[in-house]
Amino acid sequence: MTLDSARRPECSSTWIWNLPAYGTASTLCAALVAFSATARADSNETPAPKNEGPPPPAEAPAPASRSDSETQGEIIVVTGTRTETPRAASPVTTEVIERERLLESGVQTAAEALALRPGLWIDRGFAGTPGLTMQGLGPQYSLILVDGARQIGRTDGVLDLDRFGIEDLEQIEIVRGPSSVLYGNEALAGVVNLVTRRPRDGVSMDALARVDGRLGYEARGRAAYGKKGYAAALFGSLREANPVDDETDPRGVATAFDGYRDWRVTGRANHRREAWRVDAAADYVRRDIRGVNASATGAIFDRRNVVETALMQAGATWTGERSALRVEADASVYRDQFLNDQRMSSALDAYALTDENLVETRALASHQVRRHRVSAGGELLREALTSDRLANPGDRTRGAVFVQDEWRLGATDQAIVVPGLRFDADTQFGSHWTPSLAGRWQLGDRAVVRASAAMGYRAPSFKELLLRFANTGAGYIVEGNPDLGPETSVSFQSGTEVQVTPWLRVFGDAYLNRLRGMITTVSLPDDGSGTLRFSYDNIGRARTAGVEAYAMLVRGRAGLELGWAATSTRDLDLGRALEGVPQHRVSTTLRWRDRRQGFDAFVAGVMTGHRPLYRSRDPLDATLVPRRFELRARIAKRFREGYGGFLGADNILGSGDAKLDPMLPRTLYAGIEVHR
Repeated sequence: MTLDSARRPECSSTWIWNLPAYGTASTLCAALVAFSATARADSNETPAPKNEGPPPPAEAPAPASRSDSETQGEIIVVTGTRTETPRAASPVTTEVIERERLLESGVQTAAEALALRPGLWIDRGFAGTPGLTMQGLGPQYSLILVDGARQIGRTDGVLDLDRFGIEDLEQIEIVRGPSSVLYGNEALAGVVNLVTRRPRDGVSMDALARVDGRLGYEARGRAAYGKKGYAAALFGSLREANPVDDETDPRGVATAFDGYRDWRVTGRANHRREAWRVDAAADYVRRDIRGVNASATGAIFDRRNVVETALMQAGATWTGERSALRVEADASVYRDQFLNDQRMSSALDAYALTDENLVETRALASHQVRRHRVSAGGELLREALTSDRLANPGDRTRGAVFVQDEWRLGATDQAIVVPGLRFDADTQFGSHWTPSLAGRWQLGDRAVVRASAAMGYRAPSFKELLLRFANTGAGYIVEGNPDLGPETSVSFQSGTEVQVTPWLRVFGDAYLNRLRGMITTVSLPDDGSGTLRFSYDNIGRARTAGVEAYAMLVRGRAGLELGWAATSTRDLDLGRALEGVPQHRVSTTLRWRDRRQGFDAFVAGVMTGHRPLYRSRDPLDATLVPRRFELRARIAKRFREGYGGFLGADNILGSGDAKLDPMLPRTLYAGIEVHR
């Protein structure tokens, strides 16, 4: 049977709305000294401008205590406080990956960009879907936003980060630790906000074409125009790659990585007039993913997954002298069609259709009262999901209100205390209170200390509530539990940022998370049928703790970043480490940038430590995934006319384990680009 068989429902585009490494510190110090010596030769020439990211829009509502001139040249972030704030003044530690760093690294998706950060771990779940683990907590505990809009379409708790290309991104903002007081559900481990490029006044055009050694290609283009307060941009991209064969399959038919064909169309527009700004955006993404599975019994399956996502957003911002108001609305639709087609037979064929939609409105108002900036807001969302595996369609409505106060202390605002409180009411799991307390201390001219204590929660998914799945061949049934409550956590975070010299900045963070009511699989009593029955319940407890540190150096044309993360996890019920979380991650990034000659060079290496997997009947018998050493490099040359080209290589060392840690093979690529 083939994928195009007439007796199988076709994948259509029709939409339906319904710290053992104790030597690490000395190693980092030695590397910093060596780098300083090698870069000293460039110290006599005019230093390259610091990578401060994109300038803030003139109409952006900055904190009422800061003038527009004070925020010029700063990196503006929104995720940590939900208001546009210079990153250096944010009371919440926010890591920013700017557009320039995204481009010079050669990454294509958000998953690849996040994988270069030392404290983040990207693992592949169902059908190779890449999900984010943050602070030792799996993908279901991290909230993914695009311009503040919640993203839907999770599979087994994993949101496919390959859906989000970097082509139209201005920056990626990462806030670690619970942010439930501002965002509610799923923001238990942290928040990743993908901030898109906003069209500006003037005319601009960008285009890129890329090919690689796997016969894959990428083409993208963007055109923008703005005049007299009106601006609009249109963006389109197409990516395609062949599947990668599974070398462990003796028959040579299975694939280790799926092939795909992705295309995307995005339109954005805004209007600025005096104190008002109005934004609108529409985005459509279609992914056609194909691969081959080979079972131990000899059956071969052609697998096809067509995923479509559409998003519409609109928002209006009013900014006064001491106040600001933002109102937003967005609607998302997600359709996932999965076909598992057995060759030479139809006995084990399977087709699954999942439709999900989300409508959400948000409002946030802030007002400066002496030394207090008080922000208050509310949200209302409706989420619905239909799937062949659910006993009933899922439908929930959630409303929330929250308030937060930024209280500035001292004559020069050297201290900020930020208490916050949120109340959520959900039609499926009831109500929930989430408090938080954060603080920021400026220690002299060079050091900043941030700390927070917060509670977080994760609401049960539709699958955990409503699943009805029977595997008659294996003799078991899995049923959802409609009485599940949310998982909760208590978290403590601290971080320090020190500007050691004009060219050296050091960051350090520590955290502790304690989870209760974790949703885990449980056995149900025998109903007399002899079939094994399983369900879900709130019985699990876990703890994660760790430290993260990295240093950034910019000296002349050279830049170096060194990072290290150590993570300790514990399942307090089973007495073992959490599955799949590495204890150590070490990253190194080295770049050389000659702006006069238009030449860039980039090298990145990441070492990932052992990860435990539990595959035997003994729950304490762990299989350790081998250490992984990744290396990638890229060089680029841009001419004054706006034309340029680049060459690069991913996974240069050919890292990965075919069975325990599959990775894409060594890949060479090249391309040309135009910026006018």
